[in-house]
Amino acid sequence: MTVLWSILGFIVVMGLVVTIHEWGHYQVARWFNIKIKTFSIGFGKSIYERQGKETTFKVGIIPLGGYVRFLDETAEPVAESELNRAFNRQSVYKRFAVVAAGPLINLIFAWLVFSIMYVVGVSGFKPVFNEVELASPIEQSLSDVFFRDESEWVVFQVNGEETASWRNVHQALLKARVHHQNNVEFVIEKIDTGERLILDRVSIDGLDLNQPEQNWLQLIGFKPFNFSLPPVLGTVLADGPAQKSGLMPQDEIVAINGVITQDWSDLVEQIQEAPNQIVDVGYLREGVLYTTTVSLGQKKMDSGQLVGKMGIGVYVSPERLAPYTVINQYGVMDAVEQGYQRSVDLFNMSLVMLQRMFFGDVSLQHLSGPISIAQFSGQAMQSGLVTFLGLLGLISLSIGLLNLLPIPILDGGHLVYYLIEMVKGSPVSVQVMEVGQRIGIVLIIGLTFVALFNDVLRISNG
Repeated sequence: MTVLWSILGFIVVMGLVVTIHEWGHYQVARWFNIKIKTFSIGFGKSIYERQGKETTFKVGIIPLGGYVRFLDETAEPVAESELNRAFNRQSVYKRFAVVAAGPLINLIFAWLVFSIMYVVGVSGFKPVFNEVELASPIEQSLSDVFFRDESEWVVFQVNGEETASWRNVHQALLKARVHHQNNVEFVIEKIDTGERLILDRVSIDGLDLNQPEQNWLQLIGFKPFNFSLPPVLGTVLADGPAQKSGLMPQDEIVAINGVITQDWSDLVEQIQEAPNQIVDVGYLREGVLYTTTVSLGQKKMDSGQLVGKMGIGVYVSPERLAPYTVINQYGVMDAVEQGYQRSVDLFNMSLVMLQRMFFGDVSLQHLSGPISIAQFSGQAMQSGLVTFLGLLGLISLSIGLLNLLPIPILDGGHLVYYLIEMVKGSPVSVQVMEVGQRIGIVLIIGLTFVALFNDVLRISNG
């Protein structure tokens, strides 16, 4: 099922993003009365084809991109009556607009998707905490008396940006690290009194962009507020150890190997202490006590330690969770503003990350290929509309940015040629374009192999 979801997610996400991209080229060309011969989503043999008045619309069997083919004298003979509609006969400004339209519509689409996401509402956990890690950057910024009463505090701002959820805090830290910042400013607020403290110049040197497995919130010193939860199952992973033993959502685990589990943390601790072991499990279902045996699996923690895995998730009642959750939901105009800001932040961070990868400052392991995109897409489709919209916007923005890079064979490479033509008054020579195309092909193939290697590495380490 996971593989099927990944395939479906990849087809849906890439299909939408590629269609939007190619539609940008297509629509601007139509405005300029340029003849469009083929509009293709995907490459290779057609699995669907329809002949329009003058354009062939098709879907290729390989869903890794698409193309729009114009009438062009450089590719084929053109009848005298249609020369004025050939792409190569258009002014450089029209050709520039047609080529730029693809990536630009991807960026606009990302903005639209993020705006819809904020209209629907983005849920998350409030950045509430009542203790910090000892000797951490946050702890070193606080006075000795700060947590004596174990009051609840909330992270109000990071570097002047309001943080409504832990996700916002993490995003602010990521933004700071991407832009070479070594220190950030936190504003924290005491929940019961509204008292605020400014933690200036908190060191984030320990947050490494090349180690995505790091728990940044824990490293910087935050301990998200933990409250006691009953050991009731909320989710049971398909084909996981728990499901294979007959356990179901809403079952309450009362004992592991005869040891009472008073709350969820007890249950997690006992499971983690028994990797690859068979354990006796006592549980309540509709008030009746049952027992079963579960053959636990294993997983690797960030520290490298192997711990037990049962394939379960905790059930939390909405009433218990309500004080610690938040939904960032906006009216249409405010959502458009939030979507724009989200797009700008991601675009800037992506651009800086590409620059740092080019100069070797950041590892190429951050590049993701089609396998990772498929996995993320499948997970997003199962996680709900907001998660799916977030991924769709991110992929569209990434495709737009990628195609704006000045690499021959990409849209950005053609735009560079047109800019040169605008300056010198004549097109770039065929020889220069042929050399550029070879270089571009080598670069794209190289990046593709790196991305695929990263995909395989992530799966093998998964």
